[in-house]
Amino acid sequence: MQSFSAIARINLLACFEALLAQIDALCIAVRRDSALPTWVSRTEAELIENLDMRSKAIQIYRALWYEDSQDGRETVTCPGIVGVSPATLVVAHACNTAKDEFKNAVLALKALSRTEVRGLMDDLHRRWDTVAIAMRRMGAARLNLKQAYRHVPFLERRPLKIGFTWSKQGRVIQRTSVAAARCLLEQRVETPQTRLELQRLLEIDKNEPLARVRRVCPHLRANIVFPEPEHGHQVLRRLMQAPIPILVPLQYGERLPEFVAVTPDPPVSLRLRRADVRIEDEPFLPSVQLYRYRSSYR
Repeated sequence: MQSFSAIARINLLACFEALLAQIDALCIAVRRDSALPTWVSRTEAELIENLDMRSKAIQIYRALWYEDSQDGRETVTCPGIVGVSPATLVVAHACNTAKDEFKNAVLALKALSRTEVRGLMDDLHRRWDTVAIAMRRMGAARLNLKQAYRHVPFLERRPLKIGFTWSKQGRVIQRTSVAAARCLLEQRVETPQTRLELQRLLEIDKNEPLARVRRVCPHLRANIVFPEPEHGHQVLRRLMQAPIPILVPLQYGERLPEFVAVTPDPPVSLRLRRADVRIEDEPFLPSVQLYRYRSSYR
């Protein structure tokens, strides 16, 4: 009888292989619809190179791995609208289903030990030579699970208008204890850095409050406006997360819905620094994003 670990390994690899196959099928279908219009936001360098917008959208759909110097909490985002045929929407739905099944397979690993999980993920990376080569080139053997999980956004019918907006970047500060900080560090893989940070905890008062900071990265949203045929000139509005280009069904010769082009990156915030900041500028325990309060607030 196979162990739960062996079953989880087989299921994980099968789901990941199915995910890659569905992403390939989606990208082939999107490429096949190249006669339909597309708009994808491009950087200045991409504009100079005249990068094909549909090709960029396909690159985004394939992006499952961390890029060079990419923060572990960030995901690749890019606003866009890609005209596709109804048949491509069917493929997109199947791709999103495969993403959900892969996510469930990964979540099932929570019942396993840390060593077993690490072994399974290493095995997953070794199964695809091209992936392994690309990851070695990038200097990181990590799958970006958020990018693997997130759905390809699509609409069932053509809207009148799509308005893109960037939400602001911010951070959430949560008060915590030295004991809780120690637990967080002990749950991580032991490294010289974590040993150093555990030693730092021994050097402060066990009753000193600490601050855990969670950064909230900007989110790309789309405000969708649909016509409502049953109510004359009234419209139906919908707000959706759109971190990657939205697939929109179009007939040949039909134009994209009305939209305003936005930059591929969120605008830089020029907010002034508050005078009453209570936590220190540099993290006390960088591995778990924990800060000490300034002496007057401890």
